[in-house]
Amino acid sequence: MSNRMHRQKVSKTTLVLKALNLLLIAGLLTGYLAPYVNPQTTTIPAFFGLFAPVLIILNGLFLFWWLIRRKWFFVFPLISLLAGWNTFSEWIGVRHHHPDSGHTTEETVSVLSYNVRMFDVQYWRPGEPPVTRDSILAFLTGTDAGIACFQEFFHGEQDYFSTIEPISEALDAPYVHTDFTVSKGGSKHFGLATFSRYPVINRRTVRFSDTPANSGIYSDIVVGDDTVRVFNIHLESIHLSRSDYQYVSDLLGQSGNQTRSNSKIIFSKIKKAIIKHSVQAEIVAGQIRLSPYPVILCGDFNDTPTSFAYRTIIKNDLQDAFSGSGFGFGSTFSGNIPFLRIDYILYSDRLRSDDYRKHKIYFSDHFPVSCRILIPQK
Repeated sequence: MSNRMHRQKVSKTTLVLKALNLLLIAGLLTGYLAPYVNPQTTTIPAFFGLFAPVLIILNGLFLFWWLIRRKWFFVFPLISLLAGWNTFSEWIGVRHHHPDSGHTTEETVSVLSYNVRMFDVQYWRPGEPPVTRDSILAFLTGTDAGIACFQEFFHGEQDYFSTIEPISEALDAPYVHTDFTVSKGGSKHFGLATFSRYPVINRRTVRFSDTPANSGIYSDIVVGDDTVRVFNIHLESIHLSRSDYQYVSDLLGQSGNQTRSNSKIIFSKIKKAIIKHSVQAEIVAGQIRLSPYPVILCGDFNDTPTSFAYRTIIKNDLQDAFSGSGFGFGSTFSGNIPFLRIDYILYSDRLRSDDYRKHKIYFSDHFPVSCRILIPQK
């Protein structure tokens, strides 16, 4: 009798695990559709796409579990993982170097992209040392970035939290292109900034009509005997508060009502941002297609590689520096939510990348990313 009850208990547990695995498989397969389904139609695939790395890991664990249990059910998670094999390189880097392009001469430029979260000026008080700004300056001094793109950039005038001149000096980059979407009191500015050691011959902005704070810029930069168009893009922020991030990170200690309420607020914010990303990405893609020069694009997309926004931009004959020369997990968000890769360096097919790096410094809620771009000379 006891053996029969044990077998029944094991059978029920196995059925529960199979049902859970099938749900995870369905979620992963739905997430694979995210790059191809416009969120303006439905955001369901986009939500699952956000959590693709977690779903991949969980299905991988189930695959291992069924194999060691010698259960034929391993076929289902295996198929789900194989179906998205091409997306793995968007999350996990496996290569360090590109093969030789065959060009006799190439100009190598070190490119850096960094969302600096306004250098934490919101926590700074006049008379105190600007610790975060100075820490970032020290980091930049140790890099060899010839082109550096910053999102959520802050600059103060009249001796109030100056950043442009110190960064220009730290990078030895005299050519600067800024676009401030928000200014207060005529001396406090927020927006984007691109610094370059190479001459900038043209500067333009890319406006998103549906948001006042997010935008893009592009700078035509002469490198050697060629010109590249460098985009600096910041797509719609999700505007999650610290409590939102903490809630996502740790659901313990919440009552049922609080859980439902917080979930609705967070999902509403994400849904609104994802829809705006699709519109803004189409604007950026249109500008890329108009470029007469090869493109380098740096940006904080606030969206993952398994997204409609990412695909809309990269399908314009662009390559991802992380996929080409990165190694390991590509997450660039340093906050409480793991596995989020939302910061990018992309480049035109005729260029090459090498030595992609994620710099694990905690001066912002983003990690800076960098790589070397090799530009064939005429």
